Amino acid sequence: MFLPNILITNFCNQNCLFCFARSEMNKRTKKEMSLKDFETILLKIKNNSKIRVVKLLGGEPTLHSHFKEIVDLSLKYFPKVQIFTNGIFSDTLIEFLIKKTPKIGFTFNITTPDFLLNPQINRLVLRRIEQLSKRTKVTLSLTYDMHTDINLIFNALKKEILSQVAGFRLGFSNPIVDKKNNYLFEELPKMGKKTFQIVNKIRGSNQKARISLNCGFTRCMFTNNQFNYLKKEKVIIPGFGCFGKEASFDLQADLNAFHCFPLSTKNKVLAKRKNFKKVYGYFLKKQFLYWNKFKQEACLKCLFYGFEKNKCPGPCIAFLMNQSRNISSQ
Repeated sequence: MFLPNILITNFCNQNCLFCFARSEMNKRTKKEMSLKDFETILLKIKNNSKIRVVKLLGGEPTLHSHFKEIVDLSLKYFPKVQIFTNGIFSDTLIEFLIKKTPKIGFTFNITTPDFLLNPQINRLVLRRIEQLSKRTKVTLSLTYDMHTDINLIFNALKKEILSQVAGFRLGFSNPIVDKKNNYLFEELPKMGKKTFQIVNKIRGSNQKARISLNCGFTRCMFTNNQFNYLKKEKVIIPGFGCFGKEASFDLQADLNAFHCFPLSTKNKVLAKRKNFKKVYGYFLKKQFLYWNKFKQEACLKCLFYGFEKNKCPGPCIAFLMNQSRNISSQ
């Protein structure tokens, strides 16, 4: 079993079009996980696995009204905490977090609209990254699609910031079941080209940082030259499609669990009193059933098709499910 993502809030102070959590955001009914429920989850994880890190997400997790207590509880039971944030938080909170380093690591989403377009927010977030990257591991998360202006992202980042962070997490905006796909199957190579360009930009300022690809990428996105370049630059590709990345499930503030954000509109399970390994097994079984039903015929004929290393079972399951229902942007 791998560590669940713990979504301690369902609200955020940004409104990103690409947001992987957008189907779970509800501005009319703000929810946050209670400290009692959070501690229950920590104990269930600790008793069922050898996991050493707690992953805190949202919404924006730092908006939780008891965020400091959440962090302290996490460190009571586990050696490490990873916080996924947009970096828009107070000086009081940064002082608290600095005291907890290096036991806390940070993943900053730096493709939010305010980071890219609001100079005041941009300066604030860059200062947060600079303050923390001197004391602990900081990863920058870039979410993009084929229309993303890469220059806008890298112009918003200082070269000295790029050079000092520990890692970069690259992902594109996967669709959500029953929503519109933002791209066609034939357009996937555009995402490969965009990814190649981003890696090239990163390596221009930072030769040592860890670069990893998130879920949903396919082998057919990349030409052989592009793929060989990614390997040469030691880009970490856990696997292609939905099956290569080690993952467990996501736990919402109300303790409902779902397999992943693209499938978050399907098959939720109230996990409070359930064994987490069984919950994970249930979602894994559902994942294979969905894939078997909606798999892409073109993929079955592809030279790269398969589940072994450097092989690919096809694009995101949510993309395939939407396509089968003729739900697309075109």
